[in-house]
Amino acid sequence: MRMQRWMLWAVSGVVGLVALFFGARFAKSEYHLRQPAKIWVPVALRADLSIADQKMLAGQIEEKLRTDEILRAVVVDVGLQQKFKQASEDAAVKDLNRRLFVKVGSADTPTGSVPSINIGVSGIGREGEVLGEASVRIIRDVWRMIGIDPDSGKPFEPGKTPPPAAF
Repeated sequence: MRMQRWMLWAVSGVVGLVALFFGARFAKSEYHLRQPAKIWVPVALRADLSIADQKMLAGQIEEKLRTDEILRAVVVDVGLQQKFKQASEDAAVKDLNRRLFVKVGSADTPTGSVPSINIGVSGIGREGEVLGEASVRIIRDVWRMIGIDPDSGKPFEPGKTPPPAAF
């Protein structure tokens, strides 16, 4: 009889520890999914570009990106109204404008770290996939602004101008 009670307590203890382990794993993953997250795409710059010039370029890019035309195009193309659970397209545009950031930073390249302008969208960890889609869509407009064809990744041909929607 004593041996059976001991086995009952041992099995109960093992089951309790397993439940505690998986409960802790679940709590940790939920905690991380609710933390602030930023997803960005770096635009690498020349290493000899001064900090003042980097900040000036970032300001110019941010000014052009924060236009209603570009933000609305991103909201429609990525479907942010539904994904951010906004009541209207205008609300989604305002939310994207609030979440958008353009910062001077650095990017790791095969030749080492170089200065960059980091362009992206902030949110929470649970929205990571949507933030990535929006950031990639925004960078296509930035490439058009600086004269790179987003489809081929090469500079526009001389005399050929980027589509007017980019400006």
